[in-house]
Amino acid sequence: MSNHKQAPFPIHYFYQTFVLVVLCIPMLTGMVQVQAAEKKTQKNNSAASNKSDAKKFDEMKLTDASIWRCENNVIVKTAESSQGYLMLWNNKLYVMSKIDALRGVQRYTNDTYHLNWIEIPDKAMLFDFKIGQRVLDYCKTPELVANSPRMNQEDLMK
Repeated sequence: MSNHKQAPFPIHYFYQTFVLVVLCIPMLTGMVQVQAAEKKTQKNNSAASNKSDAKKFDEMKLTDASIWRCENNVIVKTAESSQGYLMLWNNKLYVMSKIDALRGVQRYTNDTYHLNWIEIPDKAMLFDFKIGQRVLDYCKTPELVANSPRMNQEDLMK
């Protein structure tokens, strides 16, 4: 056993720590406010970019827009442009390239976002080919809905 005694905690360390904490609290509060302001700015910029994507869509389209209503009431707008096939989904503009497909099928892709938009005679679908999943299904324009045969319960059982 050692005879070495630990020196008592000097009181001036307590006061230095207290002063340091008291001086840092306003700085930390200011940092939190700055971070909150930055998040708000990012959110506003995101909303502004979303609005600008919708505006870009309207400026770039060469044909009338087709409005597609998909499952869960998701809305997709499409139109032709000089730069490719435009798709406005989730307030984001995607420029798609046409891909040769089977007769009666329209297929468009955006490799940057890994998206495939496929239009078949009775509906359209959106695929994320990176994750290998269908993102949207049962997308129909008002014209497709009007021309679709009405299914009754008996037809569904066949």
